[in-house]
Amino acid sequence: MGGWTLMEMWKILFGLLFTRWPSCGIRMDTNTGAPDGLCSTFVEPYYSKYDCHEYSTVTPDGFRLGLQRINSRSDSGQKGPLLLNHGVLNGGDAWVLNSPDEFDVSPAFVLADAGYDVWIGNARTTRYSYGHEKLTEEDEAYWDWSFDELAAFDLPSMMYLVHNVTNKKIHYIGHSQGTQSALAALSEGKLIDIVNKVALLAPVAYDSHIWTPLLAGAAVLHLDQLVKMLGFNKFSTKTPQGKQYVDLICQEGNLDCDKDYVTAFTGTNCCFNYSKFPFYDQYETQSTSTKNLVHLAQLYRADKFQKYDYGAAENNQRYNSIYPPAYDLSKVPTQNLLLVYGGLDPLADLVDVQRLKNELSPGYKYLFKPNFAHLDFIVANNCKQQLYDEVMAFFEDEQNMGITFFENLASNGDTGMQ
Repeated sequence: MGGWTLMEMWKILFGLLFTRWPSCGIRMDTNTGAPDGLCSTFVEPYYSKYDCHEYSTVTPDGFRLGLQRINSRSDSGQKGPLLLNHGVLNGGDAWVLNSPDEFDVSPAFVLADAGYDVWIGNARTTRYSYGHEKLTEEDEAYWDWSFDELAAFDLPSMMYLVHNVTNKKIHYIGHSQGTQSALAALSEGKLIDIVNKVALLAPVAYDSHIWTPLLAGAAVLHLDQLVKMLGFNKFSTKTPQGKQYVDLICQEGNLDCDKDYVTAFTGTNCCFNYSKFPFYDQYETQSTSTKNLVHLAQLYRADKFQKYDYGAAENNQRYNSIYPPAYDLSKVPTQNLLLVYGGLDPLADLVDVQRLKNELSPGYKYLFKPNFAHLDFIVANNCKQQLYDEVMAFFEDEQNMGITFFENLASNGDTGMQ
């Protein structure tokens, strides 16, 4: 936490408790219905190059998830289906923010151009999903979820929709929490029958060594207790409460968030086009449940990769144990698994990634990007050459493409690609 004292953290707590929320001139992130759709907003302007179709699926607990299918008109998905899954406080549009006409073209377009049948997933409550069959945003139950539900319900619902439409096994690319939900699901034997190869970018299982103020501050504050006191169910940096929380974190951490919000919370991204930040800020960040952030804070404090901790009594009812069960990473299939991580990423710190690597079974491959921070994996300049050529080599046949991946040798200080 950069030497923050407990007193400084409690100042943030009291700021949240007693601040009168102003009517700030900020965009309110309340529309999860997305009447315009991701396709019409980001892809249809390039209709001469790409087909884009909207799909939806309903999770077992009633959330309507949006998916978008993008194909190049010149190469219509002959390399098979590939699902892209975003991270926390992002939505599916993170994969298409940069247009195909730009040097920093987005990953979804790169992959479609290469011949993949690209599907973009959108988790519950994000902009390009479509609410709930019965609940509204005003209902507490609408926000009663964490990444446990993303792993148990959202990811399987999206994957089986893609499989049912294409009748093919699916490649998967997850970023940030999109890796966390995949690791949790795979560790419990989900999706194994329909998944092909899996690439996890900025992989997160353990998070005890994060050094971003937003999440580390939440963990030190025991955000779960704070939520009970204040009754916050939704977290968004676009609401007055969320913005005030971020402002207080920045103030107490001596962070110039007005000047460099991105670096303050995602690290020094080597290849991020900072001149485009005002455009990105129109779409990101997106809302998540406060319970989801509470869960991440619990992992930080417990130093474990485990299910949500409801307290001894409710844990016993849910799990038949007073402690939440851990996700067993040794059960994740690894023969078709690639980990890609950065040297400057405060959210997927090298110590936490190394622990993940040590607990996975043998067989996976990995790449190390020493200059990458957390956002470089999705919005890097020239992302094709910087990263996605290598990811596609893994999906195809890297031995024929002149690329050598490291396999898990359980050595300290490994540096990824040779």
